[in-house]
Amino acid sequence: MSELLNLAKKATINAGAQIMKFYSANNTALKVCLKDDSSPLTSADLAANEAIIKILSKSGIKICSEESILQESDKDEFWLVDPLDGTKEFLARNGEFCVCIALIKKARPVLGVIFIPVSKELFYADENGAFKEILDNNDEIIKRVDLNKKDKNLDNLIFSSRRGDAKEIEFIGQSLNFEQRYIGSAIKFCRLVEFGGVYLRFAPSYLWDNAAGDALVNFCGGKVFDANSSKEMSYELADLKSPFFIALSKNTLNLKDKITQLYKQSKI
Repeated sequence: MSELLNLAKKATINAGAQIMKFYSANNTALKVCLKDDSSPLTSADLAANEAIIKILSKSGIKICSEESILQESDKDEFWLVDPLDGTKEFLARNGEFCVCIALIKKARPVLGVIFIPVSKELFYADENGAFKEILDNNDEIIKRVDLNKKDKNLDNLIFSSRRGDAKEIEFIGQSLNFEQRYIGSAIKFCRLVEFGGVYLRFAPSYLWDNAAGDALVNFCGGKVFDANSSKEMSYELADLKSPFFIALSKNTLNLKDKITQLYKQSKI
């Protein structure tokens, strides 16, 4: 597993480097178009996707990426990739975008890596634990943190998206007396495993948006549940759309039933 994890880490870092080439406000090479679902696609997405596929292909494992979808829906093992999660945040130049890679086996993520190019924070997790590294400009490790040994004393946080989330989250946050934090992209998963709390997503997303973050949460002792069925998230390719979900850190797992009940109440 460590060899595959190292491949995924290298792929996210290389993709991040490609993205940052386009991040300058005066970069005339950046091209933007709209996909069928009206979401933006940029040259940075495509460059990051190419960098990832070049590295992950060495594993011999099939790759399903947002920019190159795997058609075989019955694969027991495959990479699930979002080369640039938070393209709208990238275009807004607020720094809240990341690269996400997960390895899926039997519909569950067995490893996940999220890299935040602007802050050069690398989060990764597998059966051996969950960690955060901060890299320097040469991609050398400055600091490494074992996320399972880090004190998480901010468990009264509720993370949600800057864009498109429903009023149900405000209702739940007020009912729990939690402080709401708005963050773009899958960085919300990173902050959840770093600080504790709850991440609620009651707006459309795709499997590649969430798989790496699910791995981080799971290997930190938390869980990500389908908000309607209360079951663990499944990452089969039959439907690429993700269900609405509730992500809980280890210290907020006891709130699962209460949050589920509040979610149902909020829809009445």
